[in-house]
Amino acid sequence: MSASINVKKTNRFIDPALYVAFGATGFVFLALIASAFFGKVLFSKTVRVAQEEVVKIEALKLEPQLVGALRIDAKASIPNNHAVVYEIQLLDKQGKLIASATKDAWRESGVWYEDGESGTWNEDDLNAGLDVRAKKNEEVTVAISVLEYENLSGGKARSLTTFSVDDVIGNQANKPKSTNPAINFDVKITNGVVDSRHLWPGLFGTLALAVMTYIAAPRSGKKVISEAINDSDPSDRATVGGADKLVRVKINVTSDETSPRSMAAKLVINDSYGEQLYSEHIPLKLTFHREDGKLEKVTGFAQKFFVLETQDSYGFRVEVIPDAPVDRTVLTVIDGNRTRRAVEAVHIS
Repeated sequence: MSASINVKKTNRFIDPALYVAFGATGFVFLALIASAFFGKVLFSKTVRVAQEEVVKIEALKLEPQLVGALRIDAKASIPNNHAVVYEIQLLDKQGKLIASATKDAWRESGVWYEDGESGTWNEDDLNAGLDVRAKKNEEVTVAISVLEYENLSGGKARSLTTFSVDDVIGNQANKPKSTNPAINFDVKITNGVVDSRHLWPGLFGTLALAVMTYIAAPRSGKKVISEAINDSDPSDRATVGGADKLVRVKINVTSDETSPRSMAAKLVINDSYGEQLYSEHIPLKLTFHREDGKLEKVTGFAQKFFVLETQDSYGFRVEVIPDAPVDRTVLTVIDGNRTRRAVEAVHIS
């Protein structure tokens, strides 16, 4: 039986899942980069708010947008060992509350002692935010209110009492004046903000999927031959091929310390009648394993890709040259294999 043999590079058998997985990773990565440029700061200012007071900060016109949202960020400025409960509010034209975010902010510091050593610590949690997306054009007002102010060193700081100079010198005509403590807030309003917190899990998830797909691609397909012998000439027969199937042939060799610097594997493919269709001497990629400077063993590897136009029963036979040092040879044939990149394949028809 005569056969036509043509060797050419092909990308027909690249696993399409690789494009999907790495494309998704690239898309999420670009979205993360782009998200940093969408936001536009509309307002940035420090405002002072007294307890049980609502301070209107800025009037805005909300419009529906395809990407991003309106973000209101606030940070309270309070002394050490104090806490404040404050609320970011969004009011409509009539002054009614349509959205809010409440924050229990605090700042604490102290001294620690352990095993004869000491030091200081200072921790806080002062930031709050509110993200809003409009479904229709609407005029709103941003406001902040202080609901509670507390001295963590002891008791509530709901009000402060001040005395005038006349009170100090004993003039009882003037009575103490009671005022509520006021707190400074750094407020920033940004439009078109993209919440990147949800993009990070997406990036790592798609990257993990891409890595798994990359590892799995060369292992895809059906393993039809896995012949291992403690010699140099394994052979077996299987039904493989078809115009749209890639056949991967792998040869693994283990030899002793007498191995030469170069070895080859003669691969022969026969048709269903036993007639030879293909024969080639393939150089083995050798790895020399040493322990304490002494050569223990040598392992070799080679592989070849084929497109057998007609699905049929084919015989595969390997002969390792030279065969004297060979301890073990494994012949593996995978039908319907996928690749990571374009490969050189032998087309037999």
